[in-house]
Amino acid sequence: MSIEIWFAFALASVALLAIPGPTILTVVSYSIAQGRRANIPLVAAVALGDSTALLFSLLGLGRC
Repeated sequence: MSIEIWFAFALASVALLAIPGPTILTVVSYSIAQGRRANIPLVAAVALGDSTALLFSLLGLGRC
């Protein structure tokens, strides 16, 4: 792989990682609107959902 392609990939990766997704925006908006009391269960639910999706993908049950 040439250095130009690697730098383009690294730049695109940084740009995509810097943009928050819908889950992060939901957590932030609930945090602002409801406070810490509503935020803790939401973060736990997001972590459980992401862990479940990761497990299914590792088992080969994810969509291609």
